[in-house]
Amino acid sequence: MTVLRHDDLSVRKCVRYGASRTPETHSSLSPTAPHHPQHVRVWLVWEVWTAVANMIRLRRPSSLLWAAGLTVMFFFYIAVPSSNSQTDSCHCSQHQHSLSSGVQHKSFSKDKHKVALLIPFRDRFEELVEFVPHIHNFLSSQHKNHHIFIINQVDNLRFNRASLLNVGFLESGVDCDYVAMHDVDLLPVNTALIYQFPDEGPYHVAAPHLHPRYHYPTFIGGILLVRREHFRQVDGLSNKYWGWGLEDDEFYARLKEAKLEIFRPGNLTSGIKDTFRHIHDRRRRRRDMVKCYNQQEVTRHRDRQTGLSTVKYSVQSRREMTIDGAPFTLLNVVLECDKEVTPWCDCTENVGNTPRSQQSFSKSEDVIVPKLNRKKHLSQDG
Repeated sequence: MTVLRHDDLSVRKCVRYGASRTPETHSSLSPTAPHHPQHVRVWLVWEVWTAVANMIRLRRPSSLLWAAGLTVMFFFYIAVPSSNSQTDSCHCSQHQHSLSSGVQHKSFSKDKHKVALLIPFRDRFEELVEFVPHIHNFLSSQHKNHHIFIINQVDNLRFNRASLLNVGFLESGVDCDYVAMHDVDLLPVNTALIYQFPDEGPYHVAAPHLHPRYHYPTFIGGILLVRREHFRQVDGLSNKYWGWGLEDDEFYARLKEAKLEIFRPGNLTSGIKDTFRHIHDRRRRRRDMVKCYNQQEVTRHRDRQTGLSTVKYSVQSRREMTIDGAPFTLLNVVLECDKEVTPWCDCTENVGNTPRSQQSFSKSEDVIVPKLNRKKHLSQDG
């Protein structure tokens, strides 16, 4: 992606030809040839030496003095480097730097860590144009090295947030040493919320006592910071969660099984009403809560078959973009579904749960979602 921020001829020339390349010119030294500085210098020297030779042939004292003076003057003209060419080169490199900095993610030298914000996405353009500038400015004010990845699901299957997070982790590169699993509709507004490197263990920014909607103690959704090695240790998230909900609860079970302690913000003066801004409109953005086949039974238990190592996808395109000057990477992703394992990735042929499957869940601890008192643990504001 190229962003032009200056309407200057030298900028246009540098963008077109690059800092180390100049437009091709004719090799002729005639005055009608393009006036490349080096060609003009050679042409002038040639003309002066022709005049000096004519003066010497006249053998007059005055002519010899003029010839000597011209010779000394042009000796210094040839010996001194052209300041114009240096200035042009400097301008090119400066403009090239300013252009590249306009499309690259800002780096803060004081922060030795870098976070990849992974945002699963589909059909949420209004939220996206508000989220990207907000989170970019929020993290920049904290001098946090960050890179925003929007993982956009473009296939015809049901939305799979967990698989998109797995894809984002794999595509975000090794230069980011931790990731933020981030909802596009949750904006931090309390500047005391720090997206710090989760040195001791996963750091849940959108803690239950701060999130505007979900307050049960095992909730780790919204915004969760995880070191890359910890994400790999638990094999990422389950790929069985097509449609809305429960993938975070299954990920919580993975973290606890790996004995990774979850940390949360403390000593904040704000609460559930003024720590975050939740921009989801449930009347306009209805969640896909349909259950089909034996989805409801299977997805309430721990998944020991799928994860980061088994996610199947292809990246249709990768684009570097900006919104109001805030840069981000857009990944258009096509997920693959094994309908023998998760037929509920497409519920167009079967809506409603079929009779119980033959799969058995022997361990009681494999049940990841206990029944909750909704009045106690959920807010009803969307």
